[in-house]
Parts: sequence; C-alpha cells; structure tokens
Amino acid sequence: MRITSGFLRGRTLRVPKAGVRPTQDRLRQSLFSSLGSVEGARVLDLFAGTGALGLEAWSRGAARVCWVERDARAYSILRENVRALCGASAGEAALCIRGDALRLEPLASALGEFDLVLADPPYDPEGGAGPLPILLEALARLRLVREGGYFVFERRAGGPAPIVAGWELLRDRAMGGSRWLLYRRLVSEPPSEGAGKREGIADREEQEHHDQ
Repeated sequence: MRITSGFLRGRTLRVPKAGVRPTQDRLRQSLFSSLGSVEGARVLDLFAGTGALGLEAWSRGAARVCWVERDARAYSILRENVRALCGASAGEAALCIRGDALRLEPLASALGEFDLVLADPPYDPEGGAGPLPILLEALARLRLVREGGYFVFERRAGGPAPIVAGWELLRDRAMGGSRWLLYRRLVSEPPSEGAGKREGIADREEQEHHDQ
C-alpha cells in the first residue's frame, strides 16, 4: 500500500494483518483527483485505520491533519505510519487521537474546525448507509466542518445516497465494490460583499456540478 501522489508519492504504509480494510490506492487516487488541491487545508481523518487518507492529504500539502482511530492495534500502526511519513517535527500539525469517530462530542473542542473531513468506516454488511446520516448531523452540529467545507464518506457500492439537511451531495462515484460520496456543508448566510473565496478543495468538483 503506497501514497499515490505528492511529495510522499511511492512511500509505503504498514497495514495490520487483520481488522482494517484500507482504502485502495486506485480509489484514493480517484478521490483526491476529484477534490483538486488540498494545499493549506485542515483535514480530519475518521476511522483512520492505517492513516492512508489523511497521509494522502498531508502528502498533497494539507496544513494540518488529525487522525481518529478507536482500535488499539490499528492505532499503534497508525502512529507508526504518521511518525514515519510526517516526521517528529510535525507536532500538532499531524495529530493522532485514539477515540470513537461516532462519539465526537468529547473531542470537538480540542479538534477545532476543518475544511475537509474523510471517513472510511467498516462497510455496512447489509449494504446500507451505515453511520453516514449520524456523521453528517454530528459534523454540522459540532461545527467540525466549516460552512462551505467538505465531507467524504466511503461505503459499499449500491443503495441510495442519504440527503441530510444542511448538506449538498456533490459527487457519488463507485469503483468496483466500493463507492465514495462527496458532500458540501451549506452556508447558512451569504458571505459579506467583497469577502474572499477560499481556493482549493473541490473547486473543480463544484464547477463540474454547476455545469451539469
């Protein structure tokens, strides 16, 4: 398993022998290609496992990445991967937290606000949406995703994509037996006149969406 692009391109990751299902290289490459530039972004990687999604963002220039993983064995390997690829000098800019991605309330104040949240939980055995609606509600309520920010969720292919108040579904793509969904958190109030637009994440995706 390797980083697909950026200054860490080709670097390998340690993967537990069991208990995790890492996002495959091809799927990660498709996802980040659609997102566009993540340079300077604040990124949260939930259900982090090996840390592959967050490390991909780090390799592509994210300013801060935080990984959240509950399982002790996976967390140990996650920390090894982050230390090896981000370096000890990264400090709080590359932060690993052992915690439950479905119980974010205790972590919210410490985590702060992010431009992009990535989630690759265990697939729902029934092929459903799993924790997606719960996560969308919690990320908005706890303000873990800034208004206008993005959320990516990986799940098993098939089934409808949930539509949740306060979010817009921008992209729904399947690759093999997997599928990723890209949501944008809606802005509650229009920006003040003359306010600058943040460049980068999913700008190309938004343009494709509006051109359709």
